[in-house]
Amino acid sequence: MPEIRDLKIEIVARDDIGSIVALITTDGVVDVCTASAEIATGRARYFAGPDAYVRAPVRAFSDAGGTYLYANWDGSRRNQLHDLAAAGRRSLRAAAHRTSPPASPVTVTSARPSRWSALFRALGLG
Repeated sequence: MPEIRDLKIEIVARDDIGSIVALITTDGVVDVCTASAEIATGRARYFAGPDAYVRAPVRAFSDAGGTYLYANWDGSRRNQLHDLAAAGRRSLRAAAHRTSPPASPVTVTSARPSRWSALFRALGLG
């Protein structure tokens, strides 16, 4: 059975009329149709919330008008995914107009051995 991915939504992108069209997650950008299909088939679970401590599952609804995603983390009836668009709108525009080149990749290594390798050495397996 394939592994179910848990994805946290950081920001949502909306079109000109305010409909959510894409999700910006910790793993990248996903369009609404793909996210809805992943939720429906159980391949991924999306979560959203105002901070790192409060999270609510995102649900998908489809009807003749299209696909809709919904999340509510405070008990009201509002779709609070729209709150994530307002918070990220300025940062997305600023990123689009940035003229500096992207940062070069950084490789991070640890001088400390991992716990697994220490365990394997202690057991005489490594």
